[in-house]
Amino acid sequence: MFEIAVDVGGTFADFVVRNQQGQEFTAKVPSSQEDPIEVIILGLSDLAQEFNLSLRTLLSRTNKFVHGTTVGINALLQGQGARTALITTEGFRDALELRRSQLSEPWNFQVTLPPVLVSRYLRIGLRERMDYRGVPLKTIDKAQIPEIADFLRREQIESVAVCLLFACRNPAHEREFKDLLQALLPKVFISLSSELSTQMGEYERTSTTVINARLSPLLNNYLLSLNGQLRDLGLQVPVSMAQNNGGLTDIFQAKKRAVYTLFSGPAGGVKGGWALARELALSELVVADMGGTSFDVSLIRQGKMEVTPQAEVAGYPVQLPMLDIHTVGAGGGSIAWLDKGGMLRVGPHSAGAKPGPACYGLGGDEPTITDAALVMGLLDRSNFLGGRMTLDVKQAFQVIEAKIAHPLGVSVPEAANAIYQVALSLMVDAVHLMTVKKGYDPRIFALAAVGGALPLFAAALAKGVGIRQVVIPTQGPVFCAQGLHHAPFQIELSRGIFEPLGEHLNLHCRQVMIELEDQADQELSRLGVSVDQRCYVWSADLKYPDQHHELTIEIPCSVSDQKVWQCLAKAFHDMHQRLYGYCQPEKSLVLVNLKLLAREKERILWGEKEQSLILETGNYEICSVYRRGEFQEIKSYHWRDLAAGMHLKGPALIKKNFTTILLEEDCQASIDQLGNLLVTIGMGA
Repeated sequence: MFEIAVDVGGTFADFVVRNQQGQEFTAKVPSSQEDPIEVIILGLSDLAQEFNLSLRTLLSRTNKFVHGTTVGINALLQGQGARTALITTEGFRDALELRRSQLSEPWNFQVTLPPVLVSRYLRIGLRERMDYRGVPLKTIDKAQIPEIADFLRREQIESVAVCLLFACRNPAHEREFKDLLQALLPKVFISLSSELSTQMGEYERTSTTVINARLSPLLNNYLLSLNGQLRDLGLQVPVSMAQNNGGLTDIFQAKKRAVYTLFSGPAGGVKGGWALARELALSELVVADMGGTSFDVSLIRQGKMEVTPQAEVAGYPVQLPMLDIHTVGAGGGSIAWLDKGGMLRVGPHSAGAKPGPACYGLGGDEPTITDAALVMGLLDRSNFLGGRMTLDVKQAFQVIEAKIAHPLGVSVPEAANAIYQVALSLMVDAVHLMTVKKGYDPRIFALAAVGGALPLFAAALAKGVGIRQVVIPTQGPVFCAQGLHHAPFQIELSRGIFEPLGEHLNLHCRQVMIELEDQADQELSRLGVSVDQRCYVWSADLKYPDQHHELTIEIPCSVSDQKVWQCLAKAFHDMHQRLYGYCQPEKSLVLVNLKLLAREKERILWGEKEQSLILETGNYEICSVYRRGEFQEIKSYHWRDLAAGMHLKGPALIKKNFTTILLEEDCQASIDQLGNLLVTIGMGA
């Protein structure tokens, strides 16, 4: 039997298939926004050939199929999605447009804001009202429902977002409205804020609900088509979808909650980083992923993935827990350009898969990071993408000369090196943002350099931030897909409490916990997770009474009910002191939310590898690489020749299917027993 993981990114689609012996086989093919399903079938066909099987036989013998996709995030970035209306409490329909008073650039009042996702005439105020405790003040005016339905029908609305005031405290009005409207418009998708987030923050809840309403019909069509075509080709198990939090769900939930899958692909990379850290006993790990479109950074701290309670996507807040991933537009296809002042910039725009970089020969006429690396001699023109593509050096040379070198008055190799250095600086800044600017010392971390493009920058990046150890996993070029194999089915639930913390809450909180656990158990049972494979993690959001933001504290399962609140208070004060430099233990605390993370027990899936020895011999070639202002001859190895466990010294190139590693002069590398390349960084000049 086989397990298949597929991650469709903006430039490439990655595939990892595992057999019962733990062996992994990979494929990487260019993405297509026009027909991503065709790309998936093409990649699966390539993998079937690896096993000397037909595609139908491979799929019929598959017992798990996991998918990470960029369908939702791409649609949001491109302004696509279903035609959506918004229902709010009467008098509050402009919350979506008023946003918050906080600007991304505080002193720039001309800063461009992202467009409002629902036009004002499609935002409707419903005559109803809840107070801040969730007590109904005015029942829903049922006479208004047919009027709303007629209006939505005339406007050809495909999806409706419902975000009523204080539905996070009491969802009764939202649920009642959905039942009434769905009876009149059975084909219209309806998204309720209370089904997505129970946290306070009207604008954030509204934004999250609208994004979900816009994207869910689109994702629903995609997933149903994908599942149907794969079943026709022999797949007998349902497709599982990766979520923002690093867990899995099924199509039934994913098609209704597209907002949960915005970062489903990158989340696989973080999950893979978590598994890698556990296997190598690395408690602190920077996971850096450079693909064709972007550069993503996340952290593993004290052996755990970093989670943020909400994030901003394309300028819009998403009020859902998700893995903390920072993204910049610095992928292999990112375009180099000169601004009005003649300054060289790289990204955020990407050439994508089609037309792609100029060296692809598919009509691209903009210089990219890939073009620069090719001109510098860092890429093998005849063995790109595992031999699937031959790169055109002449095209890369010409676009860099025309767009960068000639305007700047430098040679083409100098311009290519400048593109490389600017891209590197963007990556260094991104890692600094996730470490130094959060108060973490990067020197205590190791760096996992994954994605097809990053190993060319990994040694220089590590040196730039003070990291001394780099790990390049054996499946690094398809790491997000590989990480999806480690992802468990996972449910996250929460309930708003909004009461002072104390023992008087014991009975109420115990009842809430029973209800949430019962809800999670029903969902895990539906997903096929047996009782003995379930685990539960409880946490609480706490704050001082006059604070706007809360901190999340894990609830220790070993503490009795009588002492749990004292433990939570102490943990909150300690965390507040650590994060902000002060705490106020004399103040009472407010319990904002109770949260439950219920998931399938996790497993490490690395296959067995032979222990490698340290040798200083090996086959290599000589190649010419532009470094330090001139072309220099350095050694070039192929990864397949490292099976003997060679110990390599830089400068050198190591070529592998789908990636190339650049070792600097003061670097040393060896293969560990799992097949990973371990690089030690020298900190000399």
